[in-house]
Amino acid sequence: MENTPSYMAPPKPYNWLVPAILVTLFCCNYLGVVGVVYAARVETKYNLGDYAGADNDARQAKLWTLVPLAVGVIAWIILMVFYGALITSTMRSGGVPNTY
Repeated sequence: MENTPSYMAPPKPYNWLVPAILVTLFCCNYLGVVGVVYAARVETKYNLGDYAGADNDARQAKLWTLVPLAVGVIAWIILMVFYGALITSTMRSGGVPNTY
């Protein structure tokens, strides 16, 4: 007879640790840290048998990785539009005026 448990553990959820770290480093530092914290808790909870807690933390890690990414992308788009408008305005006015 085989020594197998009578139950099957659910598959371990994706922890989002690498994307959360990358978002924290390159995009939104403060919001990305929340995603890193949740992502780091996923594997610990799963290994302790808290499968619902691991799944919940995985969902929170996904949320707190994608939201800062979206905020960062929107901020970069706004920044590029602003600088584009500034450059266009400067070029139309004949360049930077000489004030001295």
